[in-house]
Amino acid sequence: MYISIKNRLIFLLIVFTLLPFVLLRVVAYPRIQSDLQDVLIRNLDGVGHKQAELVTSWAQERMKNARVVANNPLMIKCAKITKNDKDYQDVVQYLEVVKSEYGYKGVLVSNDKGVVTVATAGEDVGSDVSQMDYFNQALQGNSFVSNVIPSEIPLTNELGEKELGMPTLFVSTPLKDREGVVIGVVAIRVDEKTLNDLMLSLHLGKTGETYLVNKDGYMITESRFAAHLKEMGLVKKRCALELKLVNPETGEFTTGVKQCIAGNNGFDAKGYKDYSGLTVLGVWRWLPELNWGVVAEIDRDEGYGAAYNLKYIVSSILLVIAFPIVIVAYFIGRKTSTPILKLKEVTEKMASGDLTQRVDIKRDDEIGILANSFNTMAKSLDEKTKEVTESEKRYRGLFSSIKEGVYQSDPGVDGVFTFINKAGAEILGYSTPEEVIGTKVKDIYVDPEDRRRLCEKLEKDGIWRDFVSLCKRKNGDSFYAERTSNMLRNEKGIPVAIYGVLRDISERKKAEQEITESEKRYRLLFDSLREGVYQSESGPEGAFTWINQAGAEILGFSSPGEVVGTKVKDVYVNPDDRIKLLEKLGKEGVWKGFVSFCKRKNGERFYMERTSNLVVDEKGKAVRVDGIFRDITERKKFEEELQESEKHHRQLLNSLKEGIYQSEPTEEGMFTWINQAGAEMLGYSSPEEVIGTRVKEVYVNPDDRKELVEKLEKEGVWRDFTSYCKRKNGERFISERTCNLVRDENGKPVRIEGVFRDITER
Repeated sequence: MYISIKNRLIFLLIVFTLLPFVLLRVVAYPRIQSDLQDVLIRNLDGVGHKQAELVTSWAQERMKNARVVANNPLMIKCAKITKNDKDYQDVVQYLEVVKSEYGYKGVLVSNDKGVVTVATAGEDVGSDVSQMDYFNQALQGNSFVSNVIPSEIPLTNELGEKELGMPTLFVSTPLKDREGVVIGVVAIRVDEKTLNDLMLSLHLGKTGETYLVNKDGYMITESRFAAHLKEMGLVKKRCALELKLVNPETGEFTTGVKQCIAGNNGFDAKGYKDYSGLTVLGVWRWLPELNWGVVAEIDRDEGYGAAYNLKYIVSSILLVIAFPIVIVAYFIGRKTSTPILKLKEVTEKMASGDLTQRVDIKRDDEIGILANSFNTMAKSLDEKTKEVTESEKRYRGLFSSIKEGVYQSDPGVDGVFTFINKAGAEILGYSTPEEVIGTKVKDIYVDPEDRRRLCEKLEKDGIWRDFVSLCKRKNGDSFYAERTSNMLRNEKGIPVAIYGVLRDISERKKAEQEITESEKRYRLLFDSLREGVYQSESGPEGAFTWINQAGAEILGFSSPGEVVGTKVKDVYVNPDDRIKLLEKLGKEGVWKGFVSFCKRKNGERFYMERTSNLVVDEKGKAVRVDGIFRDITERKKFEEELQESEKHHRQLLNSLKEGIYQSEPTEEGMFTWINQAGAEMLGYSSPEEVIGTRVKEVYVNPDDRKELVEKLEKEGVWRDFTSYCKRKNGERFISERTCNLVRDENGKPVRIEGVFRDITER
């Protein structure tokens, strides 16, 4: 929004002239007002504290009077006295004197069972007061002031009439015998009017009052505004025990009463609604020994009246001072701003392109010096502009001759091209740079968000090199553009332009994508394998640089990312196995079927079989180790179990007296295994001597071997086959054997197994 310097000067003069007064109103006044409010609250709190002390003193005096009565020697007889006793009338007369002297409504004495034995006129002799709190408290040895309660007998009201249910209270004390044993209770019925007079004795402005409240939230003394409350219909006869102190808008206890009967002492300086709906300031104190609360309240408008008046006085002074200040400021501002406005007109014409403009101001002050300096600057600017124009022409010719696109644009997301060279226009599918200038830069992006990301990057770092994005030409063809862009800022750091160089890298991007896609397919292939495939650095301390998912899981990791960067030697139980592998690869370049004992991430050990090869560069320097590995723990365990089982079986077979053997399943077949008894039967000292010899050579008639093989081919087994055989030394013997032909899952003969014995003696 444009504001002229004249209006600005007038405004500033007014502001700085009125500033002290405004500060007085804004800063000083609230502090003074706050101080006044604090003083009022402290005074109100003092009133509440004073009233609380008065009520406490009043109660203590009544309890003291009760104790004086109880300590009279004459009263000891009252616990068991009857009307027929000679001292009865003396006691009654004494009690009447106490009642009259101290202004009480009545005095009564009961025995320890709660039966009234003697009392002043009007009290009910013989009545039972055992359920009354003042009796029970006194019977326990305490002097006690009861709650204000409706009277159980007619009492004289404020109109001089007898009324049942008048507010009354008792002050009681224990009656003790000479040994200090409680034998009864002395109770004084106190005129509740004395308590009212005490609370009304303190005048608190026009709207302030103090009153007592019981634990049930009822007023137990008369309000200063009782007549008004009767007109409002809040009470019928009197406030005591009739007026429940609630907010008429919410039906809940007023703030002061709620806090007070909760046992809290405090105040509210902001104001709350009282029982008549007025906003008041309040102070409250709870008297736990009496179960009463003292509340002092005053209308907030009256309480803060002095502070409110100060507000009106300060506001009026500001209004009176403001008018002449505005008039003076207007004339001073107008006189000062006229030559400046002339200077403004000339600068606007220069800004439109007319650098021949000059200022005609003849003054001997700072404004005159400013005008002369401006004219000198305008002349210099005109000359420099001509030089810049010529230089720009040369650079534009240079930019148009290079193959890369060179451009300049406005610095926002919606910025437009302000310059582009010929090559840049052609990359974007235009014939000339003029067609591009003025178009929005974001329109060349397939995804306009790329423009936003570029602007954010330049705002942060000032430059973005080799930024690649998918763009589109004028005809809609898409291509990949690589650019380096810079943010140009003025001396204030405000962005003024984005300039950069761009080139079409579609062919390069296509080749990169093909490579990436190929790599992705191979990665997917590797990840689908059950064997681990890995690449690692070639040194002893070398780390994993890549591994497939199966490899990561074999090593106890959940993903390849956890494995990459860990040292390869850490997977070996014996780190020397890594050194052994590298030495082997260094000599031969590959090691197949290398078995080592390894460990997983959690420390669990397993057998690993791997095939690794060393990859070297064109100079023969080791670059990395590639390999494939598998967990052969189960296989290793099976092989060990098989070896152990075979060992047991061989021991068992070697312990037999019959010859047991295995041979190839052909006529020319050789022994592949034989037990010790079989070897000895054939005249050899050990099975090893027999293995590898032809089976048909043990037959006296070689056709017996042929007959056996044919029989097994047909039937698979031949039991109790008898033939003449010969030992190693040529000695002949008769052999009986049982043989069977073992085939694989495809039915192909694998071996012949059999048992034979020497039956020559038989």
